[in-house]
Amino acid sequence: MKRIFLLSFASLVFSSGALAQPSPASPAPASKAMGQGLFEQQGANSCLYCHGISGEGGKVAAAAKLTHPKQWKTYKGLGGDAAYAKNPQEFLKRLEEGVVNVIQKGAIAHNSGFKPAWFDWKATGGPINGQMLGLTGAPSTAWLSRFKDKGVTREVAALSLYLYIQSFDVDGVFKK
Repeated sequence: MKRIFLLSFASLVFSSGALAQPSPASPAPASKAMGQGLFEQQGANSCLYCHGISGEGGKVAAAAKLTHPKQWKTYKGLGGDAAYAKNPQEFLKRLEEGVVNVIQKGAIAHNSGFKPAWFDWKATGGPINGQMLGLTGAPSTAWLSRFKDKGVTREVAALSLYLYIQSFDVDGVFKK
């Protein structure tokens, strides 16, 4: 039987000093380690529950395969491989903006409010599945509450998740 060891975010981040006590005016910096701690929260409607420990194979069949960013609706809405090849730096900047937005707001708010001129919703094949709750899901909301006093904002948490999910990429989109 495959054993999965989940890292304790508190022991990983705070023992390494990755989140020094920030002043109330300065948010904590985004980090891949923070994203992993948030991703690995237990419970229904958590990243782990829906997407699985390896970024695919979770309990929600319709969940995006985080291992294949070329299949993500955001990747397609940006123009896919052709747009990526034309200007990789701009493409990746916009991909980050779109994915961080859906993580932060959840699919329903993202689908109705994400309207930059450079994004083609028709190319996505339809809206992102409303089951994608992102940081609005109960496990993520509870996690955010625990780390709010450490300067962790919704924006920092969403960017940290984005940094972490890049590690699942087998398509080579995020390879530098």
